[in-house]
Amino acid sequence: MRSLMAVAVCGAIFVSPTVAQEQVAQQVPVIRQISVTGNERVEPATIASYLAVEVGGEFDAAKLDQSLKNLFATGLFSDVEFTEQQGGLIVRVVENPIINRIVFEGNKKLDREDMFEEVRLRPRMVFTRSKVRSDVKRIMELYRGKGRFAATIEPKVVQLEQNRVDLVFEIQEGPKTKVSSINFIGNKIFGDGDLRDVLATKESRWWKFFTSNDTFDPDRMAYDQQQLRNHYVNEGYADFRIVSAVSELTNDREDFFITFSIKEGELYHFGEIDVESEIRDVDSGLLRAFLRMREGGIYNAEAIENTIESLTNAAGLLGYAFVDVRPEIKRDRDARTIGITFKVLDAPRVYVERINIRGNVLTLDKVVRREFRLQEGDAFNSALVTRSENRLQRLNFFREAEIEQIQGSTPDRIVLDVSVEETATGELNLGAGFSSLENFIFDFSIRQRNFLGRAQDLRLGVRLSGNRQEIDLGFTEPYFLGRRITAGFDIFARKIDSSNFGSFFDTESVGFSLRGGMAVNEYWTFSPRYTLRQDDVSIPDSLITNSSGVGTFDSFLLRTQSLLLDVDTSNDASVLNEFDSNNDGLVTLLDFDTNGDGVTSIQEMQVASLSRSFVQSLGKRYQSILGYTVGFNTLNSYVRPTRGHSFQFSQDFAGAGGDVRYLKSRINFDNYWTPWQGWTFRFGGEAGYIQGLGQEVRLNDKFYIGGPRMRGFDTSGIGPRDFNGGNNSSRGSLGGTAFYIGRAELFFPLGDMALESGINASAFLDVGSLFRGQDDSLEKCTFGLSEFNEFETALADDSTLVFGHDTNCLSGDSVSPRIAIGIGFSWQSPFGPFRIDLSKTIKQQLGDRPQTLQFNVGTTF
Repeated sequence: MRSLMAVAVCGAIFVSPTVAQEQVAQQVPVIRQISVTGNERVEPATIASYLAVEVGGEFDAAKLDQSLKNLFATGLFSDVEFTEQQGGLIVRVVENPIINRIVFEGNKKLDREDMFEEVRLRPRMVFTRSKVRSDVKRIMELYRGKGRFAATIEPKVVQLEQNRVDLVFEIQEGPKTKVSSINFIGNKIFGDGDLRDVLATKESRWWKFFTSNDTFDPDRMAYDQQQLRNHYVNEGYADFRIVSAVSELTNDREDFFITFSIKEGELYHFGEIDVESEIRDVDSGLLRAFLRMREGGIYNAEAIENTIESLTNAAGLLGYAFVDVRPEIKRDRDARTIGITFKVLDAPRVYVERINIRGNVLTLDKVVRREFRLQEGDAFNSALVTRSENRLQRLNFFREAEIEQIQGSTPDRIVLDVSVEETATGELNLGAGFSSLENFIFDFSIRQRNFLGRAQDLRLGVRLSGNRQEIDLGFTEPYFLGRRITAGFDIFARKIDSSNFGSFFDTESVGFSLRGGMAVNEYWTFSPRYTLRQDDVSIPDSLITNSSGVGTFDSFLLRTQSLLLDVDTSNDASVLNEFDSNNDGLVTLLDFDTNGDGVTSIQEMQVASLSRSFVQSLGKRYQSILGYTVGFNTLNSYVRPTRGHSFQFSQDFAGAGGDVRYLKSRINFDNYWTPWQGWTFRFGGEAGYIQGLGQEVRLNDKFYIGGPRMRGFDTSGIGPRDFNGGNNSSRGSLGGTAFYIGRAELFFPLGDMALESGINASAFLDVGSLFRGQDDSLEKCTFGLSEFNEFETALADDSTLVFGHDTNCLSGDSVSPRIAIGIGFSWQSPFGPFRIDLSKTIKQQLGDRPQTLQFNVGTTF
């Protein structure tokens, strides 16, 4: 038997020298048969099909070498051996095992599913060491993408019966590899700090816990190089280049040091700037108004891109969709100027041939089409296309909504291809939470904002809290009778305990509203409405309690009699004016006998501690209210706007029937703009005024201002109040008939991680006031906040001191502004929206109730 055993080393085949000499000395033998041994799963015929030799052929060394390579290339075998015995070729193989399962151990920062999708090996596949090494590299790339360059992965094999194995990846994730420092070499014009601000990668610092950009990422470093180039060419350094960008990993694999070596070059200015139009109906002089640079200004590459976009949009406004604007650049290195001629190439006037809609599964086509500001057959207008795209996004029915402009069947035709990706529009909320305003809260609501795909809004809500019980049903049809008219209705029942809000009454309301709305033009709307409701205002029994805390008539009667016997009221004009109902010059129980049969009910006795304005508000009354709202809105989002304006003016007239007559007017506005990425300014305000028509304004119809509308103050925490010696807990807010609030707010970024988690932060300044309480039963306080605070401080040291003013007076009824500053954080948590505001009151009035901390969980803001 002659051995033809071949061993693969680096792809080469070594054959026995004895065999080689015999092949030279004698005729090469012929293969009489081929036998396969050692195979368990692979059929012999399958193995023979990979051989380059066959029965009847010669024992050719080159063909045997190729056969060996073919078998190893299948990945099915860990070892292959050829031998010759009496003219037969014997192929001995050792099959690779089959993977039973793949296990990841030690992974905490990466999910098993993410790694399993990345690796190529799968259960029931053939195990090969080369594929394992390849998968280890893939997992390492995942960890490096997460900034964990210290991660180590050790693959282990657990042998099982029937030539099967378990493949185990043992992972040591290690800490995140931070960017310790970023350095620059060759910069003279801009300092290191200025250039670091340009980069997306940031240096790691202990306080930067909301950012993930302080970990090393090779892709981000490539992006940073482009950012550096953009920064310099936008500042006039057109010859800027990066010589090298080096990242060094420390020996402990926990920190990176990044060094950029740069060459800044010379400063360039713009030379001659001109526009040449080849479109016959478009004058070059008209287009010059859209240039974003001027001759002599510092060169700016971004201004060139903006000018191209501006000229393209200008041509689009005139109906030319596919305009090609080409800048011709003339560089004068000696004068260090760059002249540019923008050539607007000839193009035909374009018309909309077709509007295609793709991706809408639930939403009807007509819902999408009616948001378009131009229709098939209209002349193309780029501004109207942009407006249509904004309107689709503002529907909040789609995760994405894009309009692509495609060349039509002829050069003067365009196809608008609308691609949308629908998002869930049904909402089912069941939750509980705690609010500093309303204590414990239970909410249940079900809503469909895109009912039956017709954009109709249907909702049912129930809300229970320590101060409010409410149920409402509402429906809105945005295109009533196929026209741009909104119609809807609301049916509601609510009970509000205003005593916990700083007032002294409960209100139960039942009613319904009919509302409509129509678009005056693209941005202005007019919305009329009608409301009919019954209000039942009462004083809760819990406010009249005996020493054990139980509200009873007897205890209240005794307390009131004691008050009347112990206090001489004959010389107290304010008390006589408030309680002497029979005008006998004294305040006795007879003054509280409302029906002539003696004082027999708590309802009759409650007036003992209330002013006349409270008493006049008690009882059931019907309100028939006609109202309207005029609105203007250009905000880019209803949820979290970053640019645009909104304005609303509304009036409600109560008196078209019913028992109550007044005219209530309100105005509010907001402005948003984003000067830098992630930084959004908001400036806005609101004001209101209510005037009784032939009657005084009831307490429950007045305005009540405080948190969270006026941050830094408790609910109903500012405005007219029965001071009652400073005991605000026992006397309520009297409300006001006029108010104003001004707001300035800056929303600032906390980092990519916070943005992905739905965390937002802002700094704010709130200014406002509530005034015109219109309560004649109380005299205005003759002292200020500082004087009363000084007395209370002195009283703590000497309890015999007596304040020199009457403290049973009206406080806070002043147009003077209250001012508060602070910071706020909001989070769209898995448990519902959460907001917390930390405020500092800068200016307040006597009787106001400041509040430093306000938070809400599980409710809307």
